[in-house]
Amino acid sequence: MTVLPAVGRAAECAELQINLKAVADNYKILTKRYTGRTCGAVVKADAYGLGANTIVPVLKKQGCRLFFVAQANEAAELFPVLRGGGRIAVLNGVLPGDEEFFIENDVIPVLNDLEQIERWSNLCREYERPAPAFIHLDTGMSRLGLTPLDVSHLVDRYSSLLYGFEKAGYMTHPVAADEAGNPITKEQYDLFMKWYRRLPPAPRGFCNSSAIFRDKEYHLEFCRPGYALWGGNPTPEAANPMRAVVNLKVKVLQVREINEPQTVGYGATWQAKRKSRIATIALGYADGWLRSLSNAGKLLIKGHEVPYVGRVSMDAITVDITDLPGKPLKAGDMVSLLDDKMTVDDVASAAGTIGYEILTSLGHRYRRVYTES
Repeated sequence: MTVLPAVGRAAECAELQINLKAVADNYKILTKRYTGRTCGAVVKADAYGLGANTIVPVLKKQGCRLFFVAQANEAAELFPVLRGGGRIAVLNGVLPGDEEFFIENDVIPVLNDLEQIERWSNLCREYERPAPAFIHLDTGMSRLGLTPLDVSHLVDRYSSLLYGFEKAGYMTHPVAADEAGNPITKEQYDLFMKWYRRLPPAPRGFCNSSAIFRDKEYHLEFCRPGYALWGGNPTPEAANPMRAVVNLKVKVLQVREINEPQTVGYGATWQAKRKSRIATIALGYADGWLRSLSNAGKLLIKGHEVPYVGRVSMDAITVDITDLPGKPLKAGDMVSLLDDKMTVDDVASAAGTIGYEILTSLGHRYRRVYTES
């Protein structure tokens, strides 16, 4: 058997620090802001790429007992860290053939159509056990959840199905709560409440991260924040009330001088207009650093903005450090690409996307370090 040598810290090119205390503080900020009864947490996609099995116990210690994931397999991965307290709800609902997994493991499905409600109700009767389920009312996302016609049918023809299981709650999904003043949020809320009044009583949940920071009328019995827990700004029009969670530090591979009119990177998309110093940094799209940052992103080094030049490649980016004052950068130096000054929202804006994509794209070539400070 061949034994491969261990790779030490010195051989690693990038370190992704995930601040668990900041996660805990963000949950406290949200629970303090939210006037409803229960503040859950959305930890789908491996807690937005940050490591659900490490982060869920932190949230649990802060009092969180309701965790939302997207898929049933994500729920199964959390079983070991939720022993002794905490429930898991699956937003994608219960698909045909998965029913026994849910009921035998006490996983709560979010029922998204009449067929799912009927199957769940019949299953609970078969097991003689009124297992809980959430019911998703679609007030505008047009993606998952009961349509207006479904709601009418449920009230008029299928109401008996609602008494075959425990109703964990009704929920909906705001489509534009991150946009201050967008009237669709109030319209969705009013429609949600209109439908709720026609249904048997159960807890209600309207708020995602951004809706928590809008009208307190939206603060019902439970909420399910996600992005704000990881430091994303739930109120893009204002200062971010959340703490930064991620800090990405990457090594400089090389620094070189080039002359006008030399070019940088694939496609020769950037051309020097003067004698320039170019630093090559050890990450690229294989690490989840989006190619759309080509010639658009910026680093903050010692408080100074440094522009990306040329295209983001698989393993490297290049930046123009010609005007960077102070001690010159050299190979082996670490520079920060994400921190409390250059946030996931800042990088997302430069890439023409959203911070959710930046977080969930972060790859696994980084050395991951969980910190408490």
